[in-house]
Amino acid sequence: MLGLKIILVLTVNVFNLVSPFDFDFPNLPTVEDLLYGPEPFDNRIVGGKNASIDDHPYQVSFIVNNSYFCGGFIVSENYIITAGHCAQNVDPSTVVLRAGSTYRKNGTIIPIAEVIPHPEYDNPRFDKDVAVMKTVNPIEFTDTIQPVKLPKKGRKLKDNSMIMVSGWGRTEQGASSIPESLMDVEIPVVPYWQCFAVYFTVLTRNMWCGGNFVLGGQGTCQGDSGGAAVQDGQAIGIVSFGRGCGQQFSPSVFADIAAPPIRDFITKHTGL
Repeated sequence: MLGLKIILVLTVNVFNLVSPFDFDFPNLPTVEDLLYGPEPFDNRIVGGKNASIDDHPYQVSFIVNNSYFCGGFIVSENYIITAGHCAQNVDPSTVVLRAGSTYRKNGTIIPIAEVIPHPEYDNPRFDKDVAVMKTVNPIEFTDTIQPVKLPKKGRKLKDNSMIMVSGWGRTEQGASSIPESLMDVEIPVVPYWQCFAVYFTVLTRNMWCGGNFVLGGQGTCQGDSGGAAVQDGQAIGIVSFGRGCGQQFSPSVFADIAAPPIRDFITKHTGL
């Protein structure tokens, strides 16, 4: 009976802290964030550290129509993957995509020929958050521009195993700007049942969560959307959404690349 009371108290406390109806895509800073340089940040994506493109050569950044910012990752010489919510009604000619630099305003510009979001994205809400971007010309690979491997369909994640996420997203909730230099953070995979307890109105089997569930302090934030979560040299997730940035009981949510609806979509459009 005592154990049951403890569980009930913890459950009530969690749902007092986290409203499952208060969501925010971890992306889309305003154009002012992009045009005006950020204030210096210390070594913290949220709770992370300064990183080098040498460690994440698949990482790209892009601006759409000079209005919002997202990340993405190279998977072949002709294709880049990002989040579906970064690719809605996008004219490819308005995309300025950069690769090969630690600094988001530098790097090689890669022209985009086609932007293809998953046709069933956001049905149900936030689900199948994936898009494929086709390049105008084959990407010329270098030491700092390389593809990342993709998992086999149906690959299962082990609870509490570690994943790496990189990006130029804000380093804390409510920050007025995004960093110039790439950052990364290593976080654990949150057991599905824990994530479901928070995001039960939207979480599907095409998603998984990562972060320090109880303590918070690490995760993705605005500007990181579309970036890859990497484990064992494979991109296993796409930064999708979350409640705030690194909050307690509010892990980051990722689109599961190995989930059949997402993996099949990628294969259909890339051949990978």
